[in-house]
Amino acid sequence: MYGSLICLYFSWNVVTCDLIRVEKNILEDANLITPDLIKKYGYPAETHKIQAKDGFVLTAHRIPKPGGQPVLMVHGLLDSSVAYVILGPEKSLGFLLSDLGYDIWLLNTRGNRYSRKHKRFHRYQPQFWDFSFHELGMYDLPAAIDYVLARSKGFEQVHYVGHSQGTTSFFVMGSERPAYMKKIKLMQALAPVAYWDNIDSPIILTFVKYLRPLTFIARSFGIYEFLPENDVWQRLGHKICSFIFQNTCTYFIQELMGVDYQQFNTSLVPLFTGHASSGSSLKSLEHYGQQIHSGGFFKYDYYNAWENRRRHGADTPPQYKVANVDCKVALYYSKNDRLTSDKDVLRLRDTLPNVVHDYLIPDPRYNHVNFIWGNDVKTQLYDRMLEIMRKVDNGEL
Repeated sequence: MYGSLICLYFSWNVVTCDLIRVEKNILEDANLITPDLIKKYGYPAETHKIQAKDGFVLTAHRIPKPGGQPVLMVHGLLDSSVAYVILGPEKSLGFLLSDLGYDIWLLNTRGNRYSRKHKRFHRYQPQFWDFSFHELGMYDLPAAIDYVLARSKGFEQVHYVGHSQGTTSFFVMGSERPAYMKKIKLMQALAPVAYWDNIDSPIILTFVKYLRPLTFIARSFGIYEFLPENDVWQRLGHKICSFIFQNTCTYFIQELMGVDYQQFNTSLVPLFTGHASSGSSLKSLEHYGQQIHSGGFFKYDYYNAWENRRRHGADTPPQYKVANVDCKVALYYSKNDRLTSDKDVLRLRDTLPNVVHDYLIPDPRYNHVNFIWGNDVKTQLYDRMLEIMRKVDNGEL
């Protein structure tokens, strides 16, 4: 209790400073939806609706560049299309790629704030939330790739960029629908997540320990979404983290993702909290939790042999066939990432058959969100990614 009071004291102690320090521009960006944020900085923006084979209607935000090589960019768990434009034109990868002439497609995967439509189910029905990263790889990514290529005359392949869950779902697609690997020019994986045997975050391990009973209780109350979207609570959380408990919220983010205050601009906390969390399913969290210390990369376990047989054809869920992911892959990872260990990424690297670039960020404190939010992300990471893309486009790699 004393520790909590100290934390609250320091948070309250900086209220006045925080209120003065938060720039009007940051608060404005925090309240803009992705296409409006893109337009604010002088870029064109389009909104596209993509029909997945199983009935979900997905939203993609585009920074169009007619005649440009298409790039499909996919966010992580609880994130959205804003991930690749959130830091503005000088730092965000979506803008940097657009400046180089690429045609940018920012996908919102099922269940997040922009993709909450289904042809048969309403978002308040449990069937709507019966998905994890498996369905993203099976349905969302293939639908998006086909949609983008159908509108990209003269191109038969897309560049793919994924962060965190955006990599997991790609490995699922490659495993289960390997024909799509021919449609990928280069897959660039930021903080890739497949194997989770070396996770040591106390917060995550504690959460996973109680995950199954907690999700059972949540479902008994009719809750299938994480975090349940409620405009009032979302705005309240945003204001609390922005103005009152900014230090406390920063501390929690750092403890969860990996402590690195040098790369985390605390003045941008209102911007980050304004767009997070964008929502997902409880099943997604469960599926990730099942991977921890499992020894592999497995399909969802229904905790019931009969249901597993019905869904998977076996009493226990089979592993994904990562070796099927035979497109060109570039891996980017770090030592201080509490959501994906560098040791697990090395195991992934040794399983993938066509890794053309393998980069461990030299900064020993670089964490999971720095790949999107880091102060020096352009020089630490994006400049290298742009060079790798150039080499692939020119046939040098």
